[in-house]
Amino acid sequence: MMLATIRKGISQNTRLTTRSFSNAVSGYTEKRPDAAGPGGRSSNAGIKVAVFGAGGFLGRYVCSNLGEVGVMTYIGNRGDGDAYRHLRPMFDLGRSRQVFYSSRDRDSIAEVIADADLVINLIGKAHETTTFDDKEGFPYITVKKNFSFEEVNVDIPRTIAEICTEMQVDHLIHVSSLAAKPDATSKWAKTKFDGEQAVKEAYPWATVIRPTQLFGYEDTLTNWLATMAANSPLGVPLVDGGHALTQPVSQLITVLCASGKLVNCRPILYEYTFVSVDYKILFISVYIIP
Repeated sequence: MMLATIRKGISQNTRLTTRSFSNAVSGYTEKRPDAAGPGGRSSNAGIKVAVFGAGGFLGRYVCSNLGEVGVMTYIGNRGDGDAYRHLRPMFDLGRSRQVFYSSRDRDSIAEVIADADLVINLIGKAHETTTFDDKEGFPYITVKKNFSFEEVNVDIPRTIAEICTEMQVDHLIHVSSLAAKPDATSKWAKTKFDGEQAVKEAYPWATVIRPTQLFGYEDTLTNWLATMAANSPLGVPLVDGGHALTQPVSQLITVLCASGKLVNCRPILYEYTFVSVDYKILFISVYIIP
């Protein structure tokens, strides 16, 4: 009976995963005091923002919100010319600029930031990446580590923060995780904490945002539950009989900015059986801690 309820509740929502950003109703009803133009995407918000990690699940929503109010946005791109083409329709003509950079090259990072008033760092990875390398002797190729947790979660945020200080950027927002702890058993969570400390040391006025599990149209939480419910003959695997607790949070919380604050995003607790039935009614409470 529970499996049938889960299937019924999620089958109605999976169709939304392919929706366009253009059909989302705007949540903005007033212009910024220093904005120029008719308002919305065709206006000039009077602020310039540089975004790192814009190609991820979280980054596209941040860019959509920036484009919706006419913010001039500089997008760091490590791919080819078409890697971030899905972000272009989010902005009016001339209101975004994609800059190619390497996260290991300080000069190219500075080119992305340019004259931005605000820098948002969304760079993160749930696993360490690998790449191919040459090898003497057969089979003449080997696999080596490309980006480690230490480099992605600590070194890159520190570099961005240091450059922001050197270029006198007005504000920096660094997105971390609520799981970040100095004594965490997870290497990923521990390096997330170390990254926060590195950012605060290089740029003491930075805002650090700590979300829990993120949910949205392209997430790997509710979409995974929906896929398992629709395709697995055994239904949805539930930890501890479905009584394990989780605290999913909407992806849109990253637009919050509280200067010099640590923003912990703590939604109320849900059991996995509840999350599986219908994710649309989840909501969050945000606590800003001095």
